[in-house]
Amino acid sequence: MIQKDRIVYESMKLFVEQGIKSVRMDDIAAKLGVSKRTLYELFGDKEGLLWLAMNCYFDKRAERQAELAAGADNMLEAIFIILNDVMNESETVSRLMANLRKFYPAIFTRLFRERDERNRKGLHEYLEKGVADGFFIKGINIELAMSLLYHTAAALIFLRELTPPRGMTEREAFLQIMATFFRGIATPRGVAMIDEYLVAHAIFTPSGEE
Repeated sequence: MIQKDRIVYESMKLFVEQGIKSVRMDDIAAKLGVSKRTLYELFGDKEGLLWLAMNCYFDKRAERQAELAAGADNMLEAIFIILNDVMNESETVSRLMANLRKFYPAIFTRLFRERDERNRKGLHEYLEKGVADGFFIKGINIELAMSLLYHTAAALIFLRELTPPRGMTEREAFLQIMATFFRGIATPRGVAMIDEYLVAHAIFTPSGEE
């Protein structure tokens, strides 16, 4: 790993573990054993390094999700594997995005816009594949379905604009939103597979029974 890539990766870990606002260029230099001058020569300022570090974080997440989904038996299982990873990382992602939005709004806006485009493209491909494989209803407007799902999830996890009802955690709200959405656009075959997966993993009981 070349020096610049190593600095970006290690800085990313510091931002995630200690918080974006609290990590200073002095801290990064001391942790990595490099001079502040080197950091400023390579990245310009903290915002330049932070931008690359956040992209590194989300790129690593995407790579991990692709690896996890590669072991799925079908597209529907792949979707739930990815959703499970999203849930597992939701607290960290929420914290990072909230800090960016508060302290580095320009980076937040750019990062959210670019990641939004990538995520929407990936989701579109999954929904198209689901229709082709007979899991989702033919004739659904994929663009509309995708926008509904993505913006609801983003409002809950990334933007924190959707508040769960009292007594319900964000994780529980996210799970119920995902389960309701996918069952709503699924064929009978798809519904059966979704319910089987949710019950088997103790995620959600469609019948409402304990």
